[in-house]
Amino acid sequence: MTLVMNNISIILVEPQSSGNIGSVARAMENTGFSNLVLINPVDYKNNEAYSMACNACGTLLNSKVFTNTEDAIKDSCLVVGATRRKGRGRYPVLTLYESIPNILNAAKNNKVSILFGREDKGLKNEEIKLCGTLIEIPAHKKYPSFNLADAVLLVCHALFMAEKPSGPSITLAPWEEVDGMYIHLEKTLRKLDYGKKGGAHLLRAIMRSFKRLFGRTGLMQKEVNMLRGICTQIEERVK
Repeated sequence: MTLVMNNISIILVEPQSSGNIGSVARAMENTGFSNLVLINPVDYKNNEAYSMACNACGTLLNSKVFTNTEDAIKDSCLVVGATRRKGRGRYPVLTLYESIPNILNAAKNNKVSILFGREDKGLKNEEIKLCGTLIEIPAHKKYPSFNLADAVLLVCHALFMAEKPSGPSITLAPWEEVDGMYIHLEKTLRKLDYGKKGGAHLLRAIMRSFKRLFGRTGLMQKEVNMLRGICTQIEERVK
């Protein structure tokens, strides 16, 4: 777990389903989070919660329980509330993706709490007032309400992907090498009389298509070598 993820707590306010609590624990571990906080939860130390948590029982059993939200967030420098409902007291509401950079930036050196409300009614107005930032998860207007565990998964996954280090960069072949490959490819096509019936115009069109095809992502040196090797083998067979 990165320091940023370690500084973020997922807070469920009065969750009503032990299965949902277990599913939240699993969603958190799927995405590298482990700080689960529960405000006045139902009994969650049962088979339903353990079953839904699967192998994430550590997060489930190590969750912190509070009787009020104020005590749960007192050490947080940023409190984020997830809400579907909007109104005068719930403005402005940012989309999840608009809020990601601010959440991650704050979590570099500060404690951050992300609040999720009850399954049936969400966060109350008094809990909304505790939040410095409100976020919504974009959804279809005909049915915009997410299941609690699904909402947590979407938020955690978005943070995980934004924080996740990018993979190693790919070293592409130099332009001269790629251009030499195209020249070799065109030479081979001519030996095969490919496109001959359409004249020079057709062959030029074919080569443009190849350049667009390979140019979308670029070619590594070994791929250039492989393609030239195929061309060489074709030329040998033609002879």
